[in-house]
Amino acid sequence: SQGPPPPLASRPLDVQNPKRLLPLVMTITGMGVLAFSAILPALPDLADELGVSRGSIGWVQGIVAIPGVFLAAVIGYLADRYGRREVIRASLVVFGVFGLALFFARDFRLLLLLRFFQGFGTSGLLSLGVVVIGDIFTGTERRWAMGLNLAALTGVTTLAPIAGGLLAEGGAFRPFLLYALALPVWIWARKLPDRPEAPPPAPPLRHIRAALSDLRRRGTLSDFLGVLPMSFITLGIFLGVGLTVTPLFLESHFGLSSGQRGLVQAIGSAASSTASILSGRVGRRFSRSATLSTSFLLMVAGFVIVGTAPSLWFVALGLAVLGSGTGSIFPLLQDYAASAGPAIYRGALVGTWVSANRLGQWLGPANGTLLADAVGERQSYGVAAATMVVVFVVWRPLRWMARRRVRQG
Repeated sequence: SQGPPPPLASRPLDVQNPKRLLPLVMTITGMGVLAFSAILPALPDLADELGVSRGSIGWVQGIVAIPGVFLAAVIGYLADRYGRREVIRASLVVFGVFGLALFFARDFRLLLLLRFFQGFGTSGLLSLGVVVIGDIFTGTERRWAMGLNLAALTGVTTLAPIAGGLLAEGGAFRPFLLYALALPVWIWARKLPDRPEAPPPAPPLRHIRAALSDLRRRGTLSDFLGVLPMSFITLGIFLGVGLTVTPLFLESHFGLSSGQRGLVQAIGSAASSTASILSGRVGRRFSRSATLSTSFLLMVAGFVIVGTAPSLWFVALGLAVLGSGTGSIFPLLQDYAASAGPAIYRGALVGTWVSANRLGQWLGPANGTLLADAVGERQSYGVAAATMVVVFVVWRPLRWMARRRVRQG
C-alpha cells in the first residue's frame, strides 16, 4: 500500500489581505451558533403550539448538535478534498433551506427531523471557519484571528436570543425566519479562498491515518489528542453549569425575571468576548502553557464566586471571571487544533476537534440540569469547580506521559 503523502510546509494560504476575509469568516461562524441561540426564548411557546411537554421541547434545542458529533470529521475531510469554499457554501444552503422550512412545520416529529438535517449544515459552519483561519493566518496572528472569531460567536450568543424573543412575540415559529440569513451569506462566501495547492487527499481512512502519522512526525500528536478530551470536558462543564444552570439559579435564589436573567448572563458573554479579542495580544506575551493554566484558574474562580455569592453583584462578578476564562481558553484550543498539522489535513483534524465540542454541547446541558436536581443549583457550581481543578492538576503529567509514549512509539 502507498504511504502517506509528503507533509506540506506550514504556511498560510497566499491571500493578499487575509484580514479583509475575517468579517466573512466571523459571519459564517455566527450563522452556525445562531442555530443554538435564536430559538431559546420561544421554546415554551413552541411546546404549547406543538402540544408537547416542556421536557420534550428540549429536543428541538439539542438534536441539531447530534450530526456534528459523528460527521464533523467527515465534513472536514470533504473540505480537504473538495475545498473549503465549496463545502462552506453547501453547508450554508443546507442550514438556510432546512432552517427556513422549520417556519412552516407544525408537527413535532417533522420539526425534529428538519432540525436534525439542519445540523449537517451547522456542523460545517462551526468548524470550517476555524479551518479557513488556519489556512490564511499563522503564528500569533492566528490566535488573534481565532479570538475575534470566538468573539463573534459569543456576540451572537448574546444578541440572537434578544432578536428571537422579539420575533416570538408575533408567533412562536417566527424566530426560524432568522435562518434565512444564511442565503445572502452564501453569495458573499464566493469570496472565500479554496485551499492551498496540494495533492488530493487519500480516501477517508487513509487520510486520517496519514494525518496521525504526520502529527507523530511533527511531535504534535500528544497535544492534539489531549485537546479533544480537554475541549469536551471544558465546554461541557461551561455549557452545563455556567449557562444552563445559571438561569435556574438566578430565578430560584434571586427571583429574577427572564429579561433580568438575560441581562445578568450577558455580563459573562461580554467578558468572554473581551477576553477573546485580547487573546492575540496575550499570546504575544505569554506561552500557550501559561495562558492555558491561567484560563483554567479563572474558570475555577468564576464557578467558586457564583456558587458562594451572597448577593447578585457577586454572581455578576463570578460570571465575568468565568467568561474571561472561557474567552481565553477557547481561542487557544482552536489554535492547537488548527495548527497541529499542515493544510492538507487541517479540515479533518479540526473536524475531529469539533466532534468533541459537539459532544460537550449535547451532553453538557442535559447533565448540568441533572446535577442541579441531584445536589442543588448552588452546589453544582462547586462540583464544576472541583472538576476543573482535577483537569488542571492532571493535564500536565498526562501530557508529559503522552509525549513520552509517542516518542517511544
